[in-house]
Amino acid sequence: MCRSHRTTTSTEATAASTPASREILPGWLVPSHYKVWLQPNLDTFTFDGTVDIHVSVVEATDKAVVHSKNLSIHKASVTVGTDKMEARSITYDADKETVTFQFDSALPAGTDAVIYAEFTGIHNDQMAGFYRSTYTDDEGNKRNLVVTQFEATDCRQCFPSYDEPALKATFDCSLVVDEELVALGNMNEISCTRFVNSAGKKVKEVTFARTPLMSTYLVAFVVGDLESIETVATPSKPADAKPITVRLFTVKGLVNQGTFALDVAARTLEYFSEYFDEAYPLPKSDLVAIPDFGAGAMENWGLVTYRNVCLLCEADNSTAKAKKEIAYTVAHELAHQWFGNLVTMTWWNDLWLNEGFATFVGWFAVDYLFPEWSIWTSFITDEFGYALSLDGLRSSHPIQVEVSNSAQVNEIFDAISYSKGASVIRMLNDFLGTDKFMGGVRTYLQEFKYRNTVTTDLWRHLSASSGEDIGALMHSWTGEMGYPLITVESETYDDEAKTLTVSLSQSRFLSGGDVKPEEDQVVWWVPISVATHVSSKSGATKHVLHEKQGVITFPYDNAANSFWKLNFGASGLYRVKYLDEQVTKIGHMLQTDLNSFSVGDRIMFLNDAFSLTTAGLDSVNTVLNMIKALENETDYNVLNQIATTLGNLRSNSYLEPESVQEGLKALGRLVFSSKVEQVGYEFPEKEDYFTALKRGLIIGAADSNGDQAVIAELRSRFDRFIAGDQSALHPELRTKTFRSVLVNATPENADATFKAVLAIYLDPNTQADAKDDVLRILGAINSFEHVDTILNTMIYDTEVVRSQDFHAPLVGLANANPNLAVIRPLLLQWLKTNWSKIQARLETNAALLGHVFSLAVGAGVGEDVAVEIEAWVRGDGLDEAGIAERTKQTEPIRRRITQVLESIRTKTQFMNRERDNMAAWVEQAL
Repeated sequence: MCRSHRTTTSTEATAASTPASREILPGWLVPSHYKVWLQPNLDTFTFDGTVDIHVSVVEATDKAVVHSKNLSIHKASVTVGTDKMEARSITYDADKETVTFQFDSALPAGTDAVIYAEFTGIHNDQMAGFYRSTYTDDEGNKRNLVVTQFEATDCRQCFPSYDEPALKATFDCSLVVDEELVALGNMNEISCTRFVNSAGKKVKEVTFARTPLMSTYLVAFVVGDLESIETVATPSKPADAKPITVRLFTVKGLVNQGTFALDVAARTLEYFSEYFDEAYPLPKSDLVAIPDFGAGAMENWGLVTYRNVCLLCEADNSTAKAKKEIAYTVAHELAHQWFGNLVTMTWWNDLWLNEGFATFVGWFAVDYLFPEWSIWTSFITDEFGYALSLDGLRSSHPIQVEVSNSAQVNEIFDAISYSKGASVIRMLNDFLGTDKFMGGVRTYLQEFKYRNTVTTDLWRHLSASSGEDIGALMHSWTGEMGYPLITVESETYDDEAKTLTVSLSQSRFLSGGDVKPEEDQVVWWVPISVATHVSSKSGATKHVLHEKQGVITFPYDNAANSFWKLNFGASGLYRVKYLDEQVTKIGHMLQTDLNSFSVGDRIMFLNDAFSLTTAGLDSVNTVLNMIKALENETDYNVLNQIATTLGNLRSNSYLEPESVQEGLKALGRLVFSSKVEQVGYEFPEKEDYFTALKRGLIIGAADSNGDQAVIAELRSRFDRFIAGDQSALHPELRTKTFRSVLVNATPENADATFKAVLAIYLDPNTQADAKDDVLRILGAINSFEHVDTILNTMIYDTEVVRSQDFHAPLVGLANANPNLAVIRPLLLQWLKTNWSKIQARLETNAALLGHVFSLAVGAGVGEDVAVEIEAWVRGDGLDEAGIAERTKQTEPIRRRITQVLESIRTKTQFMNRERDNMAAWVEQAL
């Protein structure tokens, strides 16, 4: 990790800081250009290909080592000038995913050469490489398309390549496909030649324009029977900006669901061209909805691919949440066209430069396009809270984490790289001010466009634009694991000066609360913003804590209803522990004058209180009292945080006596039930964004907390909806209603209810976001017979549950089912029994495999649960071969396993400490 600024170029910095432990290709040959020819076959699921790789010979060598995985290479040669040598041998290394071409004589240093290979590959069904996706068309026929997913290291499954992000090159690509199919690449089509092939089939060869210099993981192709809509983005800046053709592709029959995303994409491209003051360098930008997709989307330059649910919706028949997710996903991926594609991290340890920044400016763009959504408040609950949660674990990792090989890359596509990275950037942006921050980003992009960088390159430019030593300020945030807890030690009021002096300390926060001295050595540079009754209207005062202890002084007076708080608007990545008397005063202010604090502040009061309680630094009474104090809350985002906190408390208490579980529900009804009558069940046309969201939240929360009147109303509306009255359930209520009727199903109606909800999911006319929501709540069914059907039949039926959605049915089972004391142990046994089958299905997608593991066992509470998981991971009871196989199968998700175990033990310790307090509170306070 780098602690100081570098004045070297990016290339020099990379060479100086590349650890010897990285498994990278030998540096003898450096690629500059590829010519790729591919002929996919959508019937046999194989493809033929050739590649010419133009390389510079840096060091004399008689062999070429390139990446290759699951390719059969039939022939290879190298040409220097007019001299051509056939490869004497072709040798594969499956572990390193390389192939070596051995030649009879050495290639001279200082020359240029062309490596040529002919090969055959497989269109696998693993959502990696050049893979196949299957869907059913409007006439009920099974159809296929093929698509690429190369990030992080799967270009090597499509053609032999130097598959490392620093080895940028240009690409000339051609595809030979059936005449009626659409063929897409990164660039615009420049020629199309039709002919009849040797099998008598009409085909066409589509050739695309040469790409800019780019990394291999950004190369992309899509081939299928697609339809499209298009528009034009016309950026007003910079001066050399040109119109951009923006197209959105889907399988036939779905393109009408793409109009919202297409408009967002065009407006976002215009915004980023102006925001970065750098023109989008390609003539077109394609967005493609893919039926089978392992992630949410992929930022391939000029050809961004998306999971259907992340791109498609019916604007008048989708939830506000669905539209927000689509807008954000589109903005995030298009941000990458500059930050990631134009300028690319040198190695995967700086993945956060791509993902953290794209996350931050993705939210920035959505805020610009939809200011009525108050998107930065959602950022606090979505990204900021997620980052604090994961990074509070001892098993977290630094933002900049060393990655040795391709097998380790997928483990860091997590909330640290994305959410913590974005939160750190937001904190720095707020501290420096947007103008200084963006000034540094713009000069950074100008210096490094079409090149690779390391984190210190960005810090150097931000230092120049701001006059601050950004490298020194930010090292602990990116180079170290965790974040600080700021503890208020004392406060002293000066009546004459009308100031308040507050003593603060910082220490590492761990969710388990058991911070060891050796784990608390980091000193963070912490921007401290203070809001008071004096300054809250005009803006917070800003300070910096850069030692373990420090003091801050700010204007203040001791008038009636005076208050102060740290971290105004939750802009700093830290938690705060106040003095007991201040916690009492905050609680009183929340009851008497909610608007004294911003929405973000109210969210973080509750978020911090719950986390401090989990860590053993406060009592659960503080959390419960704060929720009760917020019973008159009206803001959607704060109500959402209350619902989330209550849900966490109920989830942790699933083994407690019914009186405790019902007491927590009664607290939920205190907050939400009284509001149901106020908001009603109808959704007027043209209703504002937050009013619709709030109505859905209030009704759903009242229902999940056992409001019998709401439960009955939703059942009545469900019956009308199933009978054909579409107006009975507004889109904002549908998923909440489906969950309610499943949870409250009786032995008499459970089968009919389950089948009715499942039929909605199976209906081809149900749009993607609704399908996704339904699949996630099916497991809420109050019937063990249907739980067994989900776990042992439905989830393995690829006609019903796609591999990309394998985790989705587990969501409702683990979190919404009314019989958690039975279901959660059942899920653990299911995982253990079916692990080999699960692992085989998801072996190429470690992130999804880890998600399935977390959902199946992560909600459990009890040391016995953690011990059982550990024994299974070790392979207790297996022979030596079985233990070796278990180790191999779980290695890709080892970090996730460690995090799940730590989370289970943290929740267990929390319940052991707070069990009696919780029981006493619900008995006395309600």
